[in-house]
Amino acid sequence: MPETVESIDTGDRREEVRVTQQPGFEQQSRVVEDVGAAQRQTLSRITQILWLAAGGLESLIGLRVFLRLIGANPESPFASLVYDFTELFLWPFRGLTVTPSAGRMVLDIPAIIGMFVYAVLAYIFIKLIWVLFYRGSTSSVSVYRRSQR
Repeated sequence: MPETVESIDTGDRREEVRVTQQPGFEQQSRVVEDVGAAQRQTLSRITQILWLAAGGLESLIGLRVFLRLIGANPESPFASLVYDFTELFLWPFRGLTVTPSAGRMVLDIPAIIGMFVYAVLAYIFIKLIWVLFYRGSTSSVSVYRRSQR
């Protein structure tokens, strides 16, 4: 049962061909491995982390809008934490529009605009990462068996 193995490595793909000869038949198996698959998996994980971070920021800003809308006490430790953290991301939007209020209830329009802007920026940034670093995939496995009569 002699077996021959031929390997080809082109950088982006590896190919291995095994030919086994047995009495009465010959079997050939070809395995093509896509080396870029590991890069795509890493790229996918990075973009998932970025989406998670963007979603967390969007959620906190949304919570801020809700707390201000219901007139939450800004001296409360929880509300204070949310307001202080989100202020870092919302300072570019302060003074952009009027902020309507009724008593302690406030409609934080600049924060809503900030949510929209950060969502669009996250989408553009993640799409740009995919455009710059994505490599297509190819892989195949073939087995051929031929009778020798």
